[in-house]
Amino acid sequence: MNERKNIVIAISGLHGVGKTVQAKRVAEAFGLRHVSGGAIFRSLAKEKNLSLIELSKNAEESDEIDKLIDGRMVEEGKKGNVVIDSMLCAWFLKDVALIKIFLTAPDNVRFERIAKRDKKSFSEAYQETVAREASEMARFKKYYGLSISDVKDTCHLILSTEDLSEDDVFVILKSYIQLRLKNAFGV
Repeated sequence: MNERKNIVIAISGLHGVGKTVQAKRVAEAFGLRHVSGGAIFRSLAKEKNLSLIELSKNAEESDEIDKLIDGRMVEEGKKGNVVIDSMLCAWFLKDVALIKIFLTAPDNVRFERIAKRDKKSFSEAYQETVAREASEMARFKKYYGLSISDVKDTCHLILSTEDLSEDDVFVILKSYIQLRLKNAFGV
């Protein structure tokens, strides 16, 4: 299906809502590439031997890091046949992505997931995520004039992952994407 059509799916949301997990599953299910803004950010922090908070603080001094990551999202979107996940990708790809999804969950659920994923205490996950997101929100406003609500407003589907298993979320996303593709391409 994806060889005949240029399919771009953007999955946005705050940290710990399941963006990357679901983007990987969607990409695999539909035979698309996967690109993760969070993975690029984490890789850049590791490359520079910095914590995520330290890299976020560096990014507050210059828009170079954000522009690099966000530019990469747009480049990958223009190549097509891709699922991209990042906090802002739905907004950056608003004119490119056929399907834009925003995943959400309450803070305590997100922090719990991050603690489990990163093998940290809840307290550490809470402190790091709050600091990182405060930095990101300030940068998004400063560099782009954006809030997370602006990103959410560009999306076709907003889904709370709070009380759903990873499998449940995937079933919902897969069904929604199949319907959108059918409506767009008649397949």
